[in-house]
Amino acid sequence: MASKSNSDKLEDVIAKLTIYQLSLSENLQTMTHKLDTLISTLTTKSPEPSPSSPPHASPSSPSSPHPRVKLDVPRFDGSDPLGWIFKITQFFEYHHTPDHDRLTIASFYMDGRALAWYQWMAGNGQLSSWQSFLHALQIRFASSHYEDPTGALFKLTQNHSASLPF
Repeated sequence: MASKSNSDKLEDVIAKLTIYQLSLSENLQTMTHKLDTLISTLTTKSPEPSPSSPPHASPSSPSSPHPRVKLDVPRFDGSDPLGWIFKITQFFEYHHTPDHDRLTIASFYMDGRALAWYQWMAGNGQLSSWQSFLHALQIRFASSHYEDPTGALFKLTQNHSASLPF
């Protein structure tokens, strides 16, 4: 028989593709195992402390009191300023974020009128530290102890009576 039939050629191609697929599958399993090992090594290895780093335990060190979890940074749009200050401060404390990095990081999580205010304050050199930022944010967005919206409501008086044509 000089030439193969089409069905024989098709069977040969299918056999070669099956062998190639098995080889790819084995390579994928090998690479996945190596990647898992690398990730495991990186998450358990603690980095060498630099001279400028604080003496606390590194976030991924085995001696750390609790495993690190991924936390979302709360967004701020100008509403509930005291709640946001509490949450963002807790977030930064949990992650041992230095004060000099907090302003920049917090700015990425501001929206709307809060972002517009931050841009103006930063552009005009009004934010010199994390503490000055928190103070300015409270002054701008938190209600004052001197404002009494309920008292203002009770002080409303009617100045004119309108005569309605009925």
